Amino acid sequence: MSRKNEARAEKAADKLRSEIEDHVKVVTLDLQSLLLCPLLTASSMYYKTKLGCHNYTIFDLASKDVVNYFWHEGIGDLNANTFASCLNDYINSLHHDVKELILYSDGCTYQNRNVILSNMLLKAATEREITIVQKFLEKGHTQMECDSVHSTIERRICGKPIYIPQNYVDLIRTARVTPLYKVKYLSHDFFKTFSQLGYYSTIRPGARSGDPVVTDIRVLQYKDGNIKYKTNFTDEFNDLPRRNKRCPPSKDDPLELHCLYDAPLQIKSKKYTHLQELKKVLPSDYHPFYDNLLHEAE
Repeated sequence: MSRKNEARAEKAADKLRSEIEDHVKVVTLDLQSLLLCPLLTASSMYYKTKLGCHNYTIFDLASKDVVNYFWHEGIGDLNANTFASCLNDYINSLHHDVKELILYSDGCTYQNRNVILSNMLLKAATEREITIVQKFLEKGHTQMECDSVHSTIERRICGKPIYIPQNYVDLIRTARVTPLYKVKYLSHDFFKTFSQLGYYSTIRPGARSGDPVVTDIRVLQYKDGNIKYKTNFTDEFNDLPRRNKRCPPSKDDPLELHCLYDAPLQIKSKKYTHLQELKKVLPSDYHPFYDNLLHEAE
């Protein structure tokens, strides 16, 4: 059986489990393609740089519930800590009946398959006394339900004027009639520094030349303070070898995390200038949003 067929079979089996076992939750995760703001048909906008907006989507395979974490580049950038912060927030919102959480995503390293996210998931699994399992799909061969969410959002946005990021938030929320999509419009102080966690120094399975590397991992399991891995869905779990000497996470001694950003982020001075020039095609009610964006000095 090819790797893509193994991945599809694995996901179908887990989805069935989540539909008949209340303590199991299976979700897919993905980042939508970059959204630009403002977004209008005015020809004067064509050569101007715009504000980048990000939408990170989590889809529950059993309930079909959708949570979207939305922010723009003046609030946060795209790094392992930002994605870990979103996923940690979602895990903390789960009902206490959930004892096993299975996460499906692509294998993008900075987003889904890195030691920062893994240390966060180990901490969350320990504090909530649950098992968390990450499973990575074959890139380009397995469709995720998040793809359909993003397609639905794109149809909702098509032809609609976008003056400020809040317009995206309103359209995303109403992209599905029932139930509505949930959207969390984030602020800069939402993001935490999960890179300060050091339970494992790396998630690479091997150390020598020829040993498996991070991109060979297909499954990661977080349970009882340990991380285990598989390089094939049908393999047995093996212990990750590179644990640090520091104490493992503890439910009784949760670590306080620092904020990732002390203040909103500065955008490039050229982008700020372009956004100021674009105000001439925007209703005046929206001008203060662009005036208040922090930016680098020229």
